[in-house]
Amino acid sequence: MRTIHLSNEKKRDAQVGFELNRRKSKFRSVTADGNVPVNCRILKSTRATEPDALLKQFDNLSDAIIQNDPEIDMEQVGRKLADLQKVYLDGEGKPAKSVTLTEHLYAVDGTERGSRPATVTQANIAVETVPVRWTGKIFPRAQAIRRFVFGRSYQLRHVNGLTFDFLYEMAKKLAESDSMLLLGGGTKGNEPLILSNNGTPYRAFLEGRVRDNSYVLLMHLTNLELKEIAHE
Repeated sequence: MRTIHLSNEKKRDAQVGFELNRRKSKFRSVTADGNVPVNCRILKSTRATEPDALLKQFDNLSDAIIQNDPEIDMEQVGRKLADLQKVYLDGEGKPAKSVTLTEHLYAVDGTERGSRPATVTQANIAVETVPVRWTGKIFPRAQAIRRFVFGRSYQLRHVNGLTFDFLYEMAKKLAESDSMLLLGGGTKGNEPLILSNNGTPYRAFLEGRVRDNSYVLLMHLTNLELKEIAHE
């Protein structure tokens, strides 16, 4: 279970756990003979059978494909793959020993506007000295679910008795007001949350539910806001 450094309304903070809130499906997929299918990775092509390599090898690639199928490596294609690692290649298709990553910037019409050295965006949810902050920005739940598109939800979990009370009070406050709270990252608490290095920045909202002495505290992530189109 991953951890998040979270502060509450009183600016008291704690390390708590969170995990993806998955629901087990009541249905399962089977083949025509009743067997359960298994997902796996299959080798599609090799470096020698990629289009660039074939274009260098044959003067008329179309005729070569019709006659001999050089785009298929009969010995390799279709093999199951496991324990893969990413390797960068140079212009000749050989493993590169030194790699410099570059970001290319494009305009809305697809033309390249420029480039710059790639930077590593650090995750900001588990920084020891900078907790994710309770911003105080409250949205009615009915309004939030119509205004934002939540692509992923995580359930926050206590790791001991003290953090149970810590999270229970948050969930209770939000449940009683039927509202959702915007969380903020960074030293000023005004930045989106980044869950992993080079990950996508998300706005995060807390939703709480309580029943007797139990609670559920959900963290909903969104990077898409719906806006009303002005009618003339």
